[in-house]
Order: sequence, then structure tokens, then C-alpha cells
Amino acid sequence: MQLRELSIGESIKIASMPVHLEEASVTAMLRYAVESVKGKDIIEDPAYWTVQERIMAVCHYLASISDGEPDFTIGKGRYSDYLDGSNDVGLMESDINIGEVGGDIWHIRHLTGAMAESIERLSGEIEGVSGKLHWLLGGMAAQLTIDGENSPSPIDGEGKFDQFLVDRMKVMAGYPESDFNALLGLYFTGREKLHHLFHIEFDNNGIVSLPKGGAASDLPPARFPVSTCLSRVVLNLVRVAHEPGI
Repeated sequence: MQLRELSIGESIKIASMPVHLEEASVTAMLRYAVESVKGKDIIEDPAYWTVQERIMAVCHYLASISDGEPDFTIGKGRYSDYLDGSNDVGLMESDINIGEVGGDIWHIRHLTGAMAESIERLSGEIEGVSGKLHWLLGGMAAQLTIDGENSPSPIDGEGKFDQFLVDRMKVMAGYPESDFNALLGLYFTGREKLHHLFHIEFDNNGIVSLPKGGAASDLPPARFPVSTCLSRVVLNLVRVAHEPGI
């Protein structure tokens, strides 16, 4: 993957995006910053990379602007405390049979940037579901498919997949508790089988990375927001431009 430095205009556009649309900001930033990608079966649009691949690309950019410090600091830890290079499962391994619940055979696929953007856009669409629960339910609805069903892909278009996702989330929210708990267990097991690069988890605001273990076990979850890729000058310019009366 070849990265290039963002232009001032591109940085301002990214900094001007709504702060709650972090996944959309990641897509915009990577579309500007990734100059080229190489390898077998490469998908060029970062919207369709796994969220782990997107985090790594953002971190590579951060490392390149961190005064020559590839293993940059994150709170009390470092980048290497979160990156798990021992396991790299590509998109080709993204359809795994994880078992049966409610008479259906379930499969799991990778969580991609486009899926995460859809979950982000749908915040507040389901009454009584918000924060971490929204992200968890959205992740299940996006990643879990039923054997034999013809579910849409995020590539099919934002509106079509959004509608599918919110409908699936509502159906899952209406499951009997025993069926939901069983499906949740399969989801967690399947997600581990797809683990690569970062151990991802959800919190109230979206996707975070867990420390990879060992000496880093006591570190808190980390987030790598796009804003950390932007200079203080750009962030201040955008902040001032949006102040009342400016």
C-alpha cells in the first residue's frame, strides 16, 4: 500500500465532516491518502476493506507523520500493543458456517467499512436501541447471513443495504431471548475466527481496538480517529469557520 500526504484542501474537507460520522470520515480520508495498493485479489475502494484493514491503513498514515516514530504512542501504550500481525485473514475467507439457531444455518462474513458506515448512519432508527447495543446489533445484522438467503451487499448501494440492515436489526431485536443469546454466542465465536490485524470491539461510539494481550493486557481499548491524522492548524481553521458569527 502506497500512501501520500493529504493536501490542505482534502484535510479541510475531512475535518468539516460531522464528528459522529467517523467511519465515513475514514473512507474519505483513505480514498484521498491511499495512492495505490498491490497484491492478489486487491479491492481498491477502502469502503469495502475490512474495518481492521482500514484501521491499519490509518495507523500507517499516522506513523508516517509521527516524526519518524513508526511505533507511535497511544495513551500509556504504543501502536504495537494493538497491532496483531500474527494473524491476517483476507476477504476471501469471509463466509464461515457458524451453526444453527432457530432452524436456520448461519454464516458470518467480515465487517467492512461500508457496513460500518451503514450502522453509523442508522443510529437512532430503532426505538430503545442505542450506543453499544446499536453497534452490536448492527454488527450482527451486517455480518450474519442465513444459508441460502440472497442478502444484499453494501456494494449494491447505500439505500438498499441500509434498508436491509435496519429491517434485519428489527427482526433480531424481536427474537425470543433464548434464540438471541444463542445467536450472539455464535456471533462472538465466528468473529474470533475472522480475527486479523486488530481485536475489534464495539463501545457506545463505534469500533475500538483491544490490546493484543501479554504485557499490554491492562491497556484500555484504543481508537484511531481520523482527526489525529490532521494538523492542529487544519482543525483550528475548521473550528473557527464553524463558530457562530464567523
